[in-house]
Amino acid sequence: MLNISKVFSWLFTLDHKRIGVVYTVIGIWAGFIGLGYSLMIRINFLEPYYNVISTDCYNFLITNHGIIMIFFFLMPVLIGGFGNFLIPLLSGLPDLNLPRLNALSAWLLIPSVVFLIISMSLGAGIGWTFYPPLSSSLFSASKGVDFLMFSLHLAGVSSIFSSINFICTLYSVFSANLAARSSVVLWSYLFTSVLLLVTLPVLAASITMLLFDRNFSSAFFDPLGGGDPVLFQHMFWFFGHPEVYVLILPGFGIISHACMNMGCAPDVFGFYGLVFASFSIVCLGSVVWGHHMFTVGLDVKTAVFFSSVTMIIGVPTGIKVFTWLYMLLNSRVNKSDPIFWWIMSFIVLFTFGGVTGIVLSACVLDNVLHDTWFVVAHFHYVMSIGSYISIIVMFIWWWPLITGVSLNKYLLQCQCILSNIGFNMCFFPMHYFGLCGLPRRVCMYDSSYNWVNVVCSIGSFISAFSGCFFIFILWESFYSRNVALGSFGPSSTLINAVIAPVAYHNNFFTYYMSVNYTFGVYHMHWKNDEYANWWSTEWVLKKGYLV
Repeated sequence: MLNISKVFSWLFTLDHKRIGVVYTVIGIWAGFIGLGYSLMIRINFLEPYYNVISTDCYNFLITNHGIIMIFFFLMPVLIGGFGNFLIPLLSGLPDLNLPRLNALSAWLLIPSVVFLIISMSLGAGIGWTFYPPLSSSLFSASKGVDFLMFSLHLAGVSSIFSSINFICTLYSVFSANLAARSSVVLWSYLFTSVLLLVTLPVLAASITMLLFDRNFSSAFFDPLGGGDPVLFQHMFWFFGHPEVYVLILPGFGIISHACMNMGCAPDVFGFYGLVFASFSIVCLGSVVWGHHMFTVGLDVKTAVFFSSVTMIIGVPTGIKVFTWLYMLLNSRVNKSDPIFWWIMSFIVLFTFGGVTGIVLSACVLDNVLHDTWFVVAHFHYVMSIGSYISIIVMFIWWWPLITGVSLNKYLLQCQCILSNIGFNMCFFPMHYFGLCGLPRRVCMYDSSYNWVNVVCSIGSFISAFSGCFFIFILWESFYSRNVALGSFGPSSTLINAVIAPVAYHNNFFTYYMSVNYTFGVYHMHWKNDEYANWWSTEWVLKKGYLV
């Protein structure tokens, strides 16, 4: 029977843990919708000429797949969900500084998703970048485009509120003890929030101008009225390229956090290098939006500038990769640990995606490969695979602390193998398509590429199965009820429980891995006895963090 009081306690909660659950549930639900869209796209590519779905519906799927995966899956889970859990947890705070704003930012996602679904039903086949004049009223008269703009507005407001909350909270943490070596996760969320706060208003302005062009006869992007459609591209990519780092910086944070707990490294080639590399990526990544626009007619000096700075971003990214490898080579972790497998997968796949990004950063090559499947393969290796692996690592690493139960080690190993097979089968052949000149977003192709497209579609089905399999692993942890945190022992402390809580089980024994790695900011001092009892070591170890 439905308990009304519990429903209202969740609807009106200000607890950061419950708000994090709301973000995560919305994000996973939206992620499976986007996954379903991608499967429909891949099913359509099983035949070169006969379209299983209509071309209009194909365009709707292409548009909504990209938007829902970026704005409603990766951002809510990576930033909203785990950000709400981890920032207070790693900062030693009872909650975020602005809990009401936090709740508002979470619940704004509901009407945003509703508007997105309405836009899908009414029709909005303009691509996830919604360039004019394709998105203008002349070519897309459907009201679905307007609902899509409203959806992105609400999602942007939600992200701005969340960023303000994170920045205020982290400012209070760092100002109180700036000299302490805070977790890299906290720094990554700070950089992410700053990027969102700087770039999202530009996206909101561009969408508002587009809405005025569509509904109030203005001409911001209409050449016949003195406007410039290229202006929209500048405004969109001023947000769009930093958005890539918004999605990957939390992933950098958790990978760095895990590596630092598996094997300690010197300060010169460890904590400070990772933090300053992230800061460099934020600064450089904010001034390279033009590398998405080499084909619009940029002058030579501008193209050379954007091309050169894009290549330079590879330096701080390389520092991160070599730091992670150094830590793992000096680690004491069991090489059969699923965390170790996933981190190695992240390093290999993300590095491969970064190398193809360096290829595309050369303006001469980009002119040839622009709007081909090569670009699709590149950003899926970087954004989709990199951010997805980050989410998996976050779940595995902190699931025992959040829920109090452990995950099955062998099932996690099987899921990691399946995911890597599916990823590479689906996306690696797309580089070949791009080098052959196949344009993306076109649902028909020459029959000679059919067998390669079949391989890609099979890989997408395997990837989809691995995602469902991971949900099963989470469910199995509750069903088996193997208590994860009971294995800490009498000498364990809350600090160790927060930093490295990862634990596994199988049918016969519980496997536990933890390395002491403490930071000064983690020492918690409470003025209120209620919080002191709530955060007691005994409570965390027996009941878990989530209530």
